[in-house]
Amino acid sequence: MNKIISLAYEHRDILKDTGWVISEPFSFAWWDGFDSADKIVLSAFLVQMTKWESVKKVINLLEQKGLAKLEVIADLDARTLEPFLKSINFYKTKTQRILKFSRFIKENNGLENLLKIENRALILSQEGVGEETADSILLFAGHQPVFPATEYSRRVMSRVTGEEIRKREVPKIVENGIGRDVLKFKILHASFGGIGKAFCFQNEPKCNRCFLKHVCKYNYR
Repeated sequence: MNKIISLAYEHRDILKDTGWVISEPFSFAWWDGFDSADKIVLSAFLVQMTKWESVKKVINLLEQKGLAKLEVIADLDARTLEPFLKSINFYKTKTQRILKFSRFIKENNGLENLLKIENRALILSQEGVGEETADSILLFAGHQPVFPATEYSRRVMSRVTGEEIRKREVPKIVENGIGRDVLKFKILHASFGGIGKAFCFQNEPKCNRCFLKHVCKYNYR
């Protein structure tokens, strides 16, 4: 795991091209340069079944209109918010989910107060929030030591180790390998996401271009 982290840091320019910005441990910039927890949370809802480029355009538009804060959105109605999200797949459903989550945040004394690992079950109880979404916002918006289990992580780890790893096993394997370290969690998650997006495809992976090729058993199969 530490070797992967080291290689990811060396090749951070490649990761930046995929939307992951290796930064300071408690910076929000990891999430494609965003500057607030609110933008990370909003994008986590919007990106489901939607291209990232479309999500960034919506976040930028909301910011231009002064609406890129959950506590501001909490006071809106669906008719006001919906037009900003029309380029997003399932925008009507996502409008309702964002409104409900924003009001939930406001009722619970703000985002910073809520994004604590001990509130994970409460966050998961909200409509549209699955384990991957909850753990991603806890790590990147709340800087909590929780590692999200993603398909990219499962695929890259399975190929690097030469062992078939189940998605639900990913967090425990990572924690056993590097401890519960926020910075290392962020680098590792970013590297798995970036590699999965750029090289480690389900079919016909581009192993010869991947910066993990010399430590990956799949490349030497």
